[in-house]
Amino acid sequence: MVAFFVSIAAQIRLNVLTEGFIVALSVMVMAIFIYCYEDLSAAYIACLSGIFSPLFRIIVTYVQEGDLVHVLALVMPDMAFFFMYALVYTLIYKFVVRELKTMKNFPYVVFFSDMLSNVVEMTVRSILAGHNLVTPEMVSYLAVIALIRTAMIMMVVISIEAYSRFLVDKERDEEYKRLLLQASTIEAEMRLLKKNVEEVESVTKTAYEHYHRIRDMNLPTDVVNQALNIAKNSHEIKGDYQNVLAVLQETYMEGLDNEALTIGEIVALERANIQTMCRRQQLPIEIVGRVRSDFLVPQGFKMMSILRNLLTNAAEAIGDKGGRIVMTVSEVRKKDGGGHQITVWDNGPGIPEENMESLFLEGFSTKFDLKTGNIQRGLGLCLVKDYVENDFGGRLTIDSVVGEYTQFTIWLPD
Repeated sequence: MVAFFVSIAAQIRLNVLTEGFIVALSVMVMAIFIYCYEDLSAAYIACLSGIFSPLFRIIVTYVQEGDLVHVLALVMPDMAFFFMYALVYTLIYKFVVRELKTMKNFPYVVFFSDMLSNVVEMTVRSILAGHNLVTPEMVSYLAVIALIRTAMIMMVVISIEAYSRFLVDKERDEEYKRLLLQASTIEAEMRLLKKNVEEVESVTKTAYEHYHRIRDMNLPTDVVNQALNIAKNSHEIKGDYQNVLAVLQETYMEGLDNEALTIGEIVALERANIQTMCRRQQLPIEIVGRVRSDFLVPQGFKMMSILRNLLTNAAEAIGDKGGRIVMTVSEVRKKDGGGHQITVWDNGPGIPEENMESLFLEGFSTKFDLKTGNIQRGLGLCLVKDYVENDFGGRLTIDSVVGEYTQFTIWLPD
C-alpha cells in the first residue's frame, strides 16, 4: 500500500535542470511513510517504492509514447534514487546516528539521504546521456531541492505529530474526567456503606445482648437459636460490607481519594455530566455555571457528589417541562464571615412547606418511579448535608417558593 501511494505521488512532478529529472512528490510521501510506520523498515519502504514507482511510470509513459527503450532510460535513474535512498538512510542511522529515529535526527538523515540519492540519480543520467551532468552548480541545486523537500516533509510530520498528540491528550482528558466522575460516585456510595456498617454493628451488638438475656429464661430452643442466628447473620452482613468497602477502596479509590480540584473544574465537570444526562433523557433543561471566585477544594470528590446530587434533584424536579438550573460560586466578604458561597438555583415547581423539615432526613423522598412503583432512596440531600457540615465545616440552607424556584445555598469557611 505504501508503494502504491508513492507511485501515485510520483505522477505529480516538476521537470527541472535536465529532461527526465523530476522534483517528485513521491520522495516526500515516502519519507513521511518512513517516519510514521515504525513497524516497516525504511529500506523496505524505499526498495518497494523503487520497484513500484518506476513500474507505474513505465506503464503510464509507454501508453503515452510507445517507446519502451526511452521509457526504460527514464525510469532507471528513478530506481537508482530509491535504492540509494534505502542504502544511505540505513547506513547513516546504523553507523553515524547510532540511535533510534527521533524528530531531532530525522530531518538531517532525510536531507543527506535525499541529497546523496539525487547525486547518484544524476550520475546515472550522466552515463545514459553520455556527458557529465554532476557539476558543482548541479550539486548545489540538488542540495537546495533536498533542503526544500526536507522542510516540507518536516512540516507534514510535525503536523501529524501535533494532531496525534492532540487526539491522545483529548482522549486522556476525557478518560480522566470519566474516572473522576466515577470515583466521586463510588466515594459517595462508600460513605453510605460505612454508615451502614456502623448501624449493622449496633444491630449485631443488640442481638447478642438479647441472646444472652433470653438463653436462661427457659424459652423454647428454637426461639433462643433464632436470636443467636440473628446476631451471627448481622455479623456476617457487617463482614460482607467491609469486604465490599475494601475492594472498592483498593480498586477505584487508591491514590484518588484525596484528589484536590478547583471549584471551577468541579463545576465544569458536573455541569457537563448532568447536561449529558438531560440530553440522554430528552429533558429540555439549560444548566449554567458561574464561577466568580475560584479556589482549591482538597476533598474534590466529595464536592463533586454535593453538586451532582443538587443538580440531579433540580433536573428531576423540573422534568420534561423544561427549565433552567444556575450554579454560582462567589466569595463571601470578610465582614460577613469570609469564605465562599455556592448556590444551586432552579425554576422548577418548588418545595412545599410541609416537606422542608423532612427534606434532609435519610430515606425521605418525594420522587416516585412510575415504571417500578418504587420510591427512590432519598439519600442524596442527606449525604449533601453530611458532607457540607461534617467534612467541610460549612452550612447548608434552602429557600423555595412553590411554583417559582428552589435555591440551595452552601457556605464554606476559608
